[in-house]
Amino acid sequence: MIKLFSRFHEQSTDKKKAERKAKIGRLGEDVAAEFFVSKGYSVVARNLHISHLEIDLIIEDASFLVFAEVKTRTAQYKGASRYGRPASAVNAKKRARIAAAAEDYLRQHPTDKQPRIDVVEVYVGDAGTLPKVLHIRNAFGAHG
Repeated sequence: MIKLFSRFHEQSTDKKKAERKAKIGRLGEDVAAEFFVSKGYSVVARNLHISHLEIDLIIEDASFLVFAEVKTRTAQYKGASRYGRPASAVNAKKRARIAAAAEDYLRQHPTDKQPRIDVVEVYVGDAGTLPKVLHIRNAFGAHG
């Protein structure tokens, strides 16, 4: 009986962690979208799934169509958290997937605008503190 309860508790704890992580991710994407809108961009799409690939944000201004990968941390910005900077989570495999998704999107939605891939780091702290946003323009090339 104890073993069964323990296994149930572990599963529910894992589920709660996954739900919390998803909630923080959505919050980071909301903050990033607001950041871009405040800079004069328009949001084209959010959490766009193209076959088995995903793009967090697609935004545009008069010149650029931007594919943005958003990485959120729950610590206030201090240069890096114990896990490193959020952008460091965008490894070679992730960069290749983002580039492939952007290429698929552009095949389906041709544009005269210059495409660009950015990474946005969002740091959310305690309640009552404003999130900090670090925007990395042209974070990597089309081939990751």
